[in-house]
Amino acid sequence: MAYANASVVLHGKIEEIFEFILDGRNNKKWRPGVKSVEYPSEESIGAGALFLQEMNGPPTRTIKADYKIIECDRYKKISFLILNGPYTPTGSFSFEVNDDGVSVDFSMEEAGVDSTERENHFQKVVNDIYNLQEHFERK
Repeated sequence: MAYANASVVLHGKIEEIFEFILDGRNNKKWRPGVKSVEYPSEESIGAGALFLQEMNGPPTRTIKADYKIIECDRYKKISFLILNGPYTPTGSFSFEVNDDGVSVDFSMEEAGVDSTERENHFQKVVNDIYNLQEHFERK
């Protein structure tokens, strides 16, 4: 299984942090590889929500990386499944309030795959979580 994980402690209200991450339209604000994200529904965002996402690929290429939220346990956990693109992992964000702030854990995995290249790619993606510190410090 290809797996990667990164964690960060953010300063802010759990509700604000959770909702910011849940709304994939914010991805461009903290994930530099994201080219565009659309939420084509008027429904509230939760389990079942589908985001149409495009990533910057190799020079002049755009890669589709649409995803669906498969679990939304308010203020505790968000899980998603990448629906297309070169890799189709599941990912999750776990949230925990502690004395230092809000701990956010971001992980990605793809079962049945044993690939160092893929694991390295997932690690690069989950490491984007460190950009959230800068975003929430500016607020």
